[in-house]
Amino acid sequence: MSWSGKRKFGYFALFIVAIILFAGVPVFFTVYKPATCTDNKQNQGERGVDCGGPCNRLCSADFSEPRVLWTYSSRVVPGVYNAMAYGENPNQSVGAENVSYSIKLYDAQGILVAEKKGRGSIPPGSKFALFEGGIQTGQRIPTRATLEFTSPIDWVPARPYTSLKTISIDVIPDGAGTRAEAKIKNEYVSTIISGIDAFIVLYDKDGNRVAFSKTRIESITPSESQILYFTWPEAVASRVVKTELIFSGSIR
Repeated sequence: MSWSGKRKFGYFALFIVAIILFAGVPVFFTVYKPATCTDNKQNQGERGVDCGGPCNRLCSADFSEPRVLWTYSSRVVPGVYNAMAYGENPNQSVGAENVSYSIKLYDAQGILVAEKKGRGSIPPGSKFALFEGGIQTGQRIPTRATLEFTSPIDWVPARPYTSLKTISIDVIPDGAGTRAEAKIKNEYVSTIISGIDAFIVLYDKDGNRVAFSKTRIESITPSESQILYFTWPEAVASRVVKTELIFSGSIR
């Protein structure tokens, strides 16, 4: 091939390369989609589909399922009930937020009285509570309650609430009703804790739960102590001999 022919061939080759780059690069970036933790594929070093490796969501092999110990309803006033599920998370460094659930109340004939759906948190390595209050039942009396998780639980690495300490809990009459006052302390020396739910359970001498309730800790500063108040408009039917306080909120 002559020098002139080689030069023409070189120009032609450059022209073809330019066309490929001009047309191919946009097509590549249009078609190519980088791997993510929500693409329903096992890639980018994931241990499973969209779990493990670089993804926050853990794979099923990395955790045990939570154990629900009981689900119970308690009358607030005639026709209005609170309901709570109480369980424990055996995973010491794994928790979950925005857990979807449904609590159902049934009467003595096994007929559904009411259903309440909600979302809650399961802190790592500790007890947890999922609470729904003010459930309207009309003239019907619920005798049984159940809990169902309505979507898969997304577990993530988390730390327990070791910094919130219960100092004391007093249960006292309050007019026609009952009041509980729980003193807690933030044992962190430099961290503010905020957005935490606190649940209380009252037990009789036989270990039966006779009442439960929920309140919100908006903020508690380092080394600060606070009093949490829980109230019931009716007197608790049995003598309370044991109390328990459970915390739930952001687990990151």
